[in-house]
Amino acid sequence: MAPQQEDNSATHDVMPTSRSMFFTTELLNQSGGSTHPHFAGRQPAGTSRPMTVLKKGVRHIRHFDGEEKEVMAIGLACSECFHGPRLAEVIRPGLVFEQQVFEKLLADDYAPPLAIHTSAGVSEALGMFIDALEPHLPWPDKNESDWCVSLQLEGASAVWAAVDMLLQVQILETGNKHRKKVAVASTSYHGPPSTSFGSKAPMWSKTYQVKYPSPVAGEPVDIPDFLQQFEKFLDENADDVGVMLIEPQWGSMQCALPWPKELLQEYVRMAQARGIKIVCDEIMCGLGRHGMGTMFIAEAWELPVDAITFGKAVAAGVYPLSGAIMKTGRDVLSGHGRSVMQSHTFAGAHARALITGAMVLNELPNWFEAIAEHGENLTKIFKVVEAKSQGMMVCHGQGLMWGGLFTKHGQNADEQYRAESVQCFKRKCDEVGILPYHTPVGGFMVSPVVDIDVETVYEFGEKLEEAVRLTVEERGWKPVMSAAKEVVVVAPPAIPATTLPQQVVVQEEGIRF
Repeated sequence: MAPQQEDNSATHDVMPTSRSMFFTTELLNQSGGSTHPHFAGRQPAGTSRPMTVLKKGVRHIRHFDGEEKEVMAIGLACSECFHGPRLAEVIRPGLVFEQQVFEKLLADDYAPPLAIHTSAGVSEALGMFIDALEPHLPWPDKNESDWCVSLQLEGASAVWAAVDMLLQVQILETGNKHRKKVAVASTSYHGPPSTSFGSKAPMWSKTYQVKYPSPVAGEPVDIPDFLQQFEKFLDENADDVGVMLIEPQWGSMQCALPWPKELLQEYVRMAQARGIKIVCDEIMCGLGRHGMGTMFIAEAWELPVDAITFGKAVAAGVYPLSGAIMKTGRDVLSGHGRSVMQSHTFAGAHARALITGAMVLNELPNWFEAIAEHGENLTKIFKVVEAKSQGMMVCHGQGLMWGGLFTKHGQNADEQYRAESVQCFKRKCDEVGILPYHTPVGGFMVSPVVDIDVETVYEFGEKLEEAVRLTVEERGWKPVMSAAKEVVVVAPPAIPATTLPQQVVVQEEGIRF
């Protein structure tokens, strides 16, 4: 049974006031209830954006252009895990710690550091966090003593740290300094595209990475063909590649699409057979969100990866914290006097983030069963969403991480029509009062807090269905309704029988569940 959850589904007759000890109505009116015109962030620089002033779970109260509105923020890119009393409980120990520090500071006494520059030492809370992390290592032998973790502030840096550690170990073990390239999926995202690994490169060519073939959301998956393509990729690139990045469930680039499990397992086996180290990027899909009863998908799918990344909600989404765990190689680095090059002033330096992270890691397993149950509910909801789209969207996901992508079939084959449909859907979401995570590839993601109640899940599901219905209606969409056709894919003889099922059924069109 899931831990007891309070009912947050009741409609609010009176919206809570936004007046608080920090922000008065007068101050909000002065700011216009939106972001400062000199702020450069996710939206175009200087763009006026709503200001979130209060929240309760997925319910956010926002100010914009002098108006106050409640919206169900159901996306947020997996950046939160708990709300209400549970959020209070995981941040309480850090709050008590900071209050004690505060009193000592007022008394001009010695006080524990709230943060410490990495060149000067570490926080006492570091050991607390690592002890909480160790039981969740994704490898069969959790007592392996040669593992280590690098702590960072956000996802992109965690991926860089994983690559950094594995490349260093490989060079030290083999003496081969040539294999420094990183392989990324043909459709992938591992951080802001300006400098991070991933398939997008808007500013300059990333000569240090190469792209390997991977499935595409909404397209049929022919496993033998993909394996042949990947074999060809390895023949051409394996001698240069030291590390390969995988996302067992894609984030924004594929709108929560899970990899075909058996295909990914075989990719990992083939790459490691060529001496390539594997980083499993679970910044978004990890921490139990996938719904398979483990902290990481890598463990649930028995992926023998060499490193794994985590982040986003590990410090409850309140404090910035992420990390990269390397399965083995600590002693190699130590024996050669090597450190992690991807380090900086605040790498694992904030006491409150570490304390909260430890509390989150201890609490999350209590919610694994509830996440799985919500996954079943969302499966039903997204079947309806896709059906209501009449071929305009394809939907997929697992656990508490789902998404939809506008197809390129029918009228959507016209890029301008598709782009206008995406913008229409955004407007309809705003009209019905939901805020999914709108992705730049023309889709959306849903990833609410893990302690959400079932009534709220179905409430935002109904709103999502309505936004899709209104979009289809306004755009004059002509249904693309073809019967789902089964494609039987037979594994080629060159692949061991124990590696893949002999037949894999893939849906070409329609609902993919």
